[in-house]
Amino acid sequence: MRAQGGMRGPEDLADYADNLSQAQLRALRFRREVKSGDIRCPKKTTLGRVLHEFDEDVVERVLLRWQEQILGPTQDRIVIIDGKKIRHGGVEIVNAVNSTGRFLGSVLTQAKSNEIPDRRQLLRQQDLLGKIVLADALHTQTETAQQIFYEQGGDHLLTVKANRPTLQKTLESLFVK
Repeated sequence: MRAQGGMRGPEDLADYADNLSQAQLRALRFRREVKSGDIRCPKKTTLGRVLHEFDEDVVERVLLRWQEQILGPTQDRIVIIDGKKIRHGGVEIVNAVNSTGRFLGSVLTQAKSNEIPDRRQLLRQQDLLGKIVLADALHTQTETAQQIFYEQGGDHLLTVKANRPTLQKTLESLFVK
């Protein structure tokens, strides 16, 4: 369940867990309730306390390692970087995925900032050698392109729109209709 389209964190997790079967709860090694004998999952407040204690960077590294164990090393040469505002969450997150949708990492955008510096931080965490980075017009920045190409050995396809009028006019003049 979602609250008006936004994730509710521990509340969503508790709703999800409430719909798990007894076999699924047993596989997750939750405890049996003494009186009923049913296997129970922690509720929203407990899940919230537990999740609050996790180091997000450690969780991400563990999930990326687990994903690689299950799927093997990524063979995809495409790295797609995009930022999204979390509706009703008051935060923005920048994600990296490959062309098959495989998760490559993420960073939270700092308060009172935009996703440009965070995207560069996320790019630094990626092996871009011989890969192609795709990004939207917000990230068609000289520094970002230099980081991808000169610092990390990748190529890039960056969208050019009216946010870069000089570059847009230069590119338009290179092509004949």
